Amino acid sequence: MWVDVFSSHSDTTEAENNYVDAQVRLMLGRYAGQIDKVEVFLLADENQTQTQPQFQCTIRVGLKGYQAVEANEVASKASDAINACTHRAKRYVKRALRLSG
Repeated sequence: MWVDVFSSHSDTTEAENNYVDAQVRLMLGRYAGQIDKVEVFLLADENQTQTQPQFQCTIRVGLKGYQAVEANEVASKASDAINACTHRAKRYVKRALRLSG
């Protein structure tokens, strides 16, 4: 399973990329044989009027022979957005494979 991580931060560390990769593999590893590619997009909206920035995580999962599924989550912490989005992506992949088979 190929995992690409894209971030709005140009200073994303290797540790952050490894965390995202580990979370995706933990949640979607069971379906690795049916997944072509996973793209993870992390965006930080720091221009909000709120005191804390908002982090948006989008995960696009390309399934072999099926349409891609996409999950989105927004949270005040990047790790919370990543965790919630990987859980949602797992549910979407499971549902897509169950409905197609």
